[in-house]
Amino acid sequence: VAYCLKITDLDPVRYSLIFERFLNPERVSMPDFDIDFCQEKRPRVIQYVTEKYGKQSVSQIITYGKLQARAALRDVGRVLAMTYSEVDVIAKLIPEKLGITLSEALELEPRIREQMEINPQVHNMIDIALKVEGLVRHAGIHAAGVIIADGNLVEHAPLYKGVDGENVIQYDMKHAEKIGLIKFDFLGLKTLTHIQYALDLILENRQKKIKPQEISINDPKIYELMSSGDSAGVFQFEGDGITDALKKIKPTCFEDIMAINALYRPGPMDMIPEYTKRKHGTSPVEYIFPEIEDILKETYGIIIYQEQVQLIASRVASYSLGEADLLRRAMGKKIAEEMAQQRKRFLQGALKNGFDEKRSEELFDLMAEFANYGFNKSHSAAYCVIAAQTAWLKSYYPIEFYAALLTTDMGDTDKIVKYIKLCQRRGIDVRPPHINYSDYKFSARGETLYYSLAAIKGVGQSAVESILEAREKTENKKFESLDHFFETVDLRRVNKKVIECLIKAGAFDNFGFHRAQLLNGFENFVNAAETVRQEREVGQVSLFSMVEEEDETKVVLPEIEPWGRMARLNYEKEVLGFFLSDHPLNGYENLCRAWATTTVKEIQKVTHKSKVTLVGMTTQFREIITKKGTRMAFIQFEDLTAPIEVIIFPNTYADYEGLLKEEVPLIITGILENKEDGLKVIAEKITTLALSIHQAKAVTFKVNSQMESKLRSLRERIDQNPGETKVKIELDLAPLNKRVIYDIRDPKGIALSNEFLEGLQQDFGDMGFVEISQ
Repeated sequence: VAYCLKITDLDPVRYSLIFERFLNPERVSMPDFDIDFCQEKRPRVIQYVTEKYGKQSVSQIITYGKLQARAALRDVGRVLAMTYSEVDVIAKLIPEKLGITLSEALELEPRIREQMEINPQVHNMIDIALKVEGLVRHAGIHAAGVIIADGNLVEHAPLYKGVDGENVIQYDMKHAEKIGLIKFDFLGLKTLTHIQYALDLILENRQKKIKPQEISINDPKIYELMSSGDSAGVFQFEGDGITDALKKIKPTCFEDIMAINALYRPGPMDMIPEYTKRKHGTSPVEYIFPEIEDILKETYGIIIYQEQVQLIASRVASYSLGEADLLRRAMGKKIAEEMAQQRKRFLQGALKNGFDEKRSEELFDLMAEFANYGFNKSHSAAYCVIAAQTAWLKSYYPIEFYAALLTTDMGDTDKIVKYIKLCQRRGIDVRPPHINYSDYKFSARGETLYYSLAAIKGVGQSAVESILEAREKTENKKFESLDHFFETVDLRRVNKKVIECLIKAGAFDNFGFHRAQLLNGFENFVNAAETVRQEREVGQVSLFSMVEEEDETKVVLPEIEPWGRMARLNYEKEVLGFFLSDHPLNGYENLCRAWATTTVKEIQKVTHKSKVTLVGMTTQFREIITKKGTRMAFIQFEDLTAPIEVIIFPNTYADYEGLLKEEVPLIITGILENKEDGLKVIAEKITTLALSIHQAKAVTFKVNSQMESKLRSLRERIDQNPGETKVKIELDLAPLNKRVIYDIRDPKGIALSNEFLEGLQQDFGDMGFVEISQ
């Protein structure tokens, strides 16, 4: 019925999905309704049921927020009139561990006790925080649960008024069910929003209207993409572990991804190697009885789903599907008395149907083993429809797919960094935000992906809306010049702070001024725009505005030096959270080679347990507490070729913790782990590239005849940076077919630094002519 009414898009007959798994006469527990909606449309669903069943019968569910360790510290610190920074120092010392208590934090982190001994105020704060930790702090609203009652809710429970005036039942979820109220989970699923955004972008960018239901879940490209391990952004299949499983199993059909989704959980995960072997024909597929082959064929003889247990019981022992659901639950809970009764019932039924008793016992034991891990097939199938749709979009419309994905994760800088890098590796042209081409969301224009204006730190929703409203009113839906921009937008909403952030992000590039000029002189535009606005308001027309002169700009900015590359990138990182337009290591490839023994891309050729040295940057950082209470870290480390995981064990981490949290080029030396689960480096020594450059013994500049005009510039930079590093210039005299090496002794040497090298890169572009000796 649900399929016919299009509540679900999955044919239950085609995929053997059993209604009795959810609701049947033998089931005594309350039915549970879980329905996923697009995040943005969820409020409309709640509004609909409220109108349909009456406001007096519909309510959301209360949650009670308790004081966790950090919140307890911050609240107590505020009451004690301590400054935010004083409390923040202590709060940040609490280890990153889910559900950690203050008592555990005091045991795991000696620095907290040190602060307590040094500062009596800190001691007092922690003493009080230990007493209030765990108390109910505030009331909230459950993210999904909605109660729909038969009649007036106040006859069953007290109500609470939400922030927006919504009904909220004052009993939490469990207690609401105990008094007989039925809970519906109306979940706002981010991936449904992602799919809708992508389809909207395809319509806007390519004038193709596609509905999610029109996407074929049997398209071969879906399974090609997933088999290759390109599963970032694919619903439920994102993450190193499940990506590895995809690459090994190599799914070729919808049933395969359903099985992988069900298997990739604690317990059944142990069956992945056997499933892989059976799929690829390296391990035999056997069935205890030929009569159950059609039930287990799609999973190569392995019981993966709860529904398979029900169907086997029905086929072999004549259970009704409702009875079979009770058998499944008994097996899952492993209640001895109930299991004994079910074993007797199963064997009697099997014997009556002519099945061998000994093999029936074997089958019952096998079912009992797998029922403990079995997954709900309907759940796996429904989620895999969404997985297949996201994989299809990624295969056919990667630009729109990524623009939509970035929009749904706009508030998560780590995910934005990850997806932008994946776009760039895929060859997608990702452009910085721009006032003429960017929108509130990440946008696709032709084959280009533009960064979102709203994702710039310091640029709020009101400012973006003002820019887009002003742009929409222009003749060509574009600002013709910066004068035009400043005269058109509402400068009360797009204030000076917003403009500074837009400049740092590169949103005003390509208007004839560089970013340093704009940041230094944008107020000239603001003042000129204010003058024009005032004249319009009083109806005056400037004498000069009546004279049209081509190529004459109203505002002139001072001529100042452009920012260096690192300054520009650091400003980008300040407002975007990462380097977008360039990478700090670009141009320094040959300098990296002076220290690196290999690149990440080439590291797979290196023997297991070999010592390697890599030059790159930390892009993701995760600290954990070991069972012994010490701290270690896992980082995503990448050079210009690819990323790799680096593991830093406690002793090494204690020595280099500070370096790992800075986003600066690093040199990491460690041992390569080249195993089946992937490549990893166990770090032994970590230092910064800047320090290594500073400590270099000598530098040789290999100059050819094409660089002759820039030799004066090179000499000037050497003179301006006197230091201890020896300098040589190697001249390639091609016409004479020989090379001449000069030692520069005046000045004695140079101070080799990032700034010096950056200056050279500005002059020469390619840094291939610089060679550093350690």
